[in-house]
Amino acid sequence: MKKLIIIAAILFTGFLTSVKAETKIINHSGFEFGFFYSNLAPYGSWIEIDAGLVVWRPTIIHTGWAPYREGRWIWTVHGWYWDSYEPFGHIVFHYGRWYYDDYYGWIWIPDYEWAPAWVEWRYDDAYIGWAPLPPYAVFSIHIGIHFTHDYHIPYHHWHYVTYNRFCDPHVYKYYVAPKYKYRIHSRTKVRHNYSYRDGYIVNNGVDIDLVRKRSGQNIKQRNIVAVNDYREFEKSRNKNDDVVRTFVASRDEISKSGRDIKDVKIEKKERKSSLDVSKVRLGGDDVRNMTKDNLSDKNKERSAIRNNETKERKTVDKSNDRIEVKRNEEIKNEKRENVVVPERKVERREVKNEVKKEDTRVIEQRNQEQKREINVKKNNNDKPKIEVRKDNNDNKKNVTQQKRNETKVQVNREQNNVNREKRNVERNTDSNKKERKR
Repeated sequence: MKKLIIIAAILFTGFLTSVKAETKIINHSGFEFGFFYSNLAPYGSWIEIDAGLVVWRPTIIHTGWAPYREGRWIWTVHGWYWDSYEPFGHIVFHYGRWYYDDYYGWIWIPDYEWAPAWVEWRYDDAYIGWAPLPPYAVFSIHIGIHFTHDYHIPYHHWHYVTYNRFCDPHVYKYYVAPKYKYRIHSRTKVRHNYSYRDGYIVNNGVDIDLVRKRSGQNIKQRNIVAVNDYREFEKSRNKNDDVVRTFVASRDEISKSGRDIKDVKIEKKERKSSLDVSKVRLGGDDVRNMTKDNLSDKNKERSAIRNNETKERKTVDKSNDRIEVKRNEEIKNEKRENVVVPERKVERREVKNEVKKEDTRVIEQRNQEQKREINVKKNNNDKPKIEVRKDNNDNKKNVTQQKRNETKVQVNREQNNVNREKRNVERNTDSNKKERKR
């Protein structure tokens, strides 16, 4: 019996040591995402994968779940804002990036930069689609979105809807079925339209005028109110008004460790991830928990880039100096040539005087011609009026005479006809009398 108790105690202590080896409590000074760790722990687990990269994996999800699925799109002053209906959406859909691992599934890589949504867009004449940006996508103020690794999001990770359902509060009910996604995906075009304005990243996405035109809806623009106090944000989270309240925290506030940070554990996984950690550039400049070799390589790259920039600046400065020297020489030459300017001025004055004389002659000739034309017109206007009146009177007289002659002719013809009829009647009467006598 004693042997069994001793064996059981040994096994129990071995189990505890193995658990301690697999999990570790977060050190307050070693990690810089204390707020994220404590607030996301109830909805998922924190795991450490390759090169010490710590990621979050959601556990309270259903089959077929994907980021940016359950929520709605709102047009705001900072572009397209994803209003998530999930309790962890205020963090994971506005900070960091998402990646689908072959073994771990969907994992979230934290970052400090806030945006209305970190998605990639696709669209055509009938459909709009979006998918979460991978951790290889980095935002720059001067460039926008650029990728550190050649990575294409698979078509089955995209959500597609028609334009008239895009801003629907229940847009997740109208997603295109998985069997039709490939056809739509192949005929759409990609769009990365991120910019920076007034201290915030702007997600312009698909043009709002195009969405309004294709959907036939008057989509209004709403203001965003940034709330850095998490308690106030929770109170005003479900308010329905014309203002979008979102949680926006500074880097110092995110890196603070809350009271519940002691209970948060990170599981160290030995299974290698399909994510290329060396190409990830989040957490400020790079991932904070990368290996020393990767960090040294990164520093070498930065120093090389800086050296190239300094060389380019020096060459530009030299070229600018040369251009200025040439300009100064040209100005000096022009001043020397301008010493003999008086003769040219005299010539120009003479030419101007000659031109003025010629102009005055031409003007006089034109005035004389105009006077002649005016006199001719007056004479011509006087004569035709009289002639026209005479002609009109003569024509009227001729017309009346013709009418009279015509009437006379007609009368004579009628009289002749009447006389002929009388004669015929008389002849007939005479002939009848003669026959009677006989």
